[in-house]
Amino acid sequence: MASRNLALVASAERLERMIRQRGDFSHVHVQARAGHLLIATQDNQGIQALVARATPIGGGEYGLSFRTHSARWEPMPISGSMEEILEGLLGPLGLYLDRANINPPGAAQA
Repeated sequence: MASRNLALVASAERLERMIRQRGDFSHVHVQARAGHLLIATQDNQGIQALVARATPIGGGEYGLSFRTHSARWEPMPISGSMEEILEGLLGPLGLYLDRANINPPGAAQA
């Protein structure tokens, strides 16, 4: 069990690095928790909001879900390698990760 947790933590760190390499995403964080990779944004005041989760489905592949306004997880028709999950995050969910939508102009700065 501990080795699985370590592998999931390593996957979270890898996905966070991959996201940040693709643009201005230093406000996006990935955590390994309860068997999932949780993707969250953090605003200027340090408040985090969960956006998506990637769930290991075996063979080094993941299934992607997004968090609704009612805090429910809804599966998306996106699954595959870490690279495919990255494309799903930055494509269909990119609007939710964009810093401009998290810290709109005129918002209080930390």
